[in-house]
Amino acid sequence: MSRTRPSQRQQPDANPLPSLVKWRAVICLALAVVVMSGCQVATMAQFSYANANADHRWEDDAGSTTLPFELIDGHIIVPVSLNGSEPLLFVLDSGAAATVILESSRTKLLPLVMGSSMTVSGVGTGDDPQAYIIEDTDLAIGNVHLEGLSVVYLPLDSVAFFENLDEVYFDGVIGAPFFERMLVEINYEQQQLSFSEPDLLQSRLDASGDMWQELPVQIAYGVPYLTTQISTQPEHVTTVKLLIDTGYRGPVSLTPDSHDEIDEPAEFFVLVSQGISGAVTSQVGASQFLSLGDSTLHSVPVSYAVAGGDIDDDSNGLIGSEVLSRFNVIFDYPGERIFITPNQQYAVPITADRSGLLVRFHRLGAVVKSIAPGSSATYIGLEVGDTISHIDDQQLTRASFTALKGLFSSSRESVSVCWSSADHGDQQQCADLALASRFRQQSL
Repeated sequence: MSRTRPSQRQQPDANPLPSLVKWRAVICLALAVVVMSGCQVATMAQFSYANANADHRWEDDAGSTTLPFELIDGHIIVPVSLNGSEPLLFVLDSGAAATVILESSRTKLLPLVMGSSMTVSGVGTGDDPQAYIIEDTDLAIGNVHLEGLSVVYLPLDSVAFFENLDEVYFDGVIGAPFFERMLVEINYEQQQLSFSEPDLLQSRLDASGDMWQELPVQIAYGVPYLTTQISTQPEHVTTVKLLIDTGYRGPVSLTPDSHDEIDEPAEFFVLVSQGISGAVTSQVGASQFLSLGDSTLHSVPVSYAVAGGDIDDDSNGLIGSEVLSRFNVIFDYPGERIFITPNQQYAVPITADRSGLLVRFHRLGAVVKSIAPGSSATYIGLEVGDTISHIDDQQLTRASFTALKGLFSSSRESVSVCWSSADHGDQQQCADLALASRFRQQSL
């Protein structure tokens, strides 16, 4: 690992049939997660071949485009045009080995032609959903087009974490096909996203004026893995291989079964979240530190998946947006490396959400998706499916969602919430939600 400027590295040969597909999930491949029928194997081979032969085109000679992004609940959301459509909202996800279109109010209006179906296997304890392939699409972001791309389409009834269209706040996911072809630069400080030709790397580094650190990564199944060090108990350091996942909202997730030195924490909060295949139960404990090259983050919350966790991908877990947003980051897949430089958020401590609630953005505020056993929410009458409209007397909107939800991770003892429930005639109720005082010993 070196400071300042990148070393010259031979570009790897392009793989004509790259292994895919992950979006905190894997669309099942032959000899991968589950046994597939011959028809499904052929479908995935055609899917991989089509994407290996897709091409990108610039509308000008700059070879680079920069656009602003929204940051909603840790998700980087940018406007994308699909086959010349009006702008749709897509999440930038380095943990996705395919580009994905979701069924939403906007995508339902598009003339999409569904092709072959396939099974999607991912985190969660429920059934694996069905997806479809849409061929020969043109995705445009800023001044760059990716043409002839095959994408994965997920119907609403195939996505466990969205109950209805009011909960679907983005239309798709930008995955590996963009990362594999160009530099992807995330400036969390200015909330800007840039795509550039790989040969412009040096000029991008020089233009920023920052001191960048180069970290080698392994690109496998279309997604990046970083080997680094973490300490989850005093005077003990463990080397782990982690997926760098901009689509994962949290800081760090570890899979205990993947490593002999990763043990479930003695003191923790219980967190019940949702993956593409249903519920995921985790224990959230405190780490001593996490290293990213020469940078060290202390007391980072770590989630340990104990039920419905990550499928086996030869890694030990994930690094998510709460860690990544402390840096500005450049992904260089062709060079098998990333570059990081700390930003103004680097010194801001990462604290755990102590509400016991899993909430997702909703057209009317925040919908409650799960409630951890024993949390204050169960005593004030909050239920799964309720819609929180206000936190601390402030209305939850697209613009305020991230900041207000962040109060669940604050040092306060309680937070005021107002909510309504369809089961009670949508009559609004308000109460103080107590935040758990500290990590504590408990059993699931």
